[in-house]
Amino acid sequence: MKVYDAPSIRNVALVGHSGAGKTQLASALLFDAGAVTRFGRVDDGTTVTDYDEEEIARKHTLSCGLAHAEWNKHKINIIDTPGMANFLSDTRAALRVADAALVVVDAVAGAEVSTEKVWAAAEESEVPRIVVLNRLDRERASLDRSLESLRAAFGRTLIPIQAPIGEGKQFRGIVDLVAMKAWTFAGEHGKPTETAIPTEMASTVLAAR
Repeated sequence: MKVYDAPSIRNVALVGHSGAGKTQLASALLFDAGAVTRFGRVDDGTTVTDYDEEEIARKHTLSCGLAHAEWNKHKINIIDTPGMANFLSDTRAALRVADAALVVVDAVAGAEVSTEKVWAAAEESEVPRIVVLNRLDRERASLDRSLESLRAAFGRTLIPIQAPIGEGKQFRGIVDLVAMKAWTFAGEHGKPTETAIPTEMASTVLAAR
């Protein structure tokens, strides 16, 4: 087993409302980093972090699941937390050891009850966080509506660093608002391909910056 020194290890907690897609995101991160060769799915019961029989049957995380991957010569410990309110103690425990938190938010629903609870728990533990807006390919998904609900809940300091290229069935990639680069994705597990920022997004991108 490869040994990492302490500065090369990061603990990242995936937190959010139940059903927002934390476990599926963990699977995607592991697959993209090359830690696993199979893209696990919650619906198929093949994810790495939901391995308990009851979790597989319910299709819900019931306790913290752990996994790790290497990225840029760093070991990233991924902590997949349950989203149901009665398991909030597990999320709090994960945040106590986390260096950062990914707050997973459904792009259709926006900020939900448990989103606010895990955000407050992260603030209590002084854990920096990034919001991951999930399911932008779903019908009625909206970056603007999601941002509005998140800012209403957590303040105007939330700033997007990426913008989707299309929403709902038209979703096909993202624009990095920091690097000012665009990527599109071909197929369900397609690798990103750098492309020009769509001309119809030029004003939106400049306004977001």
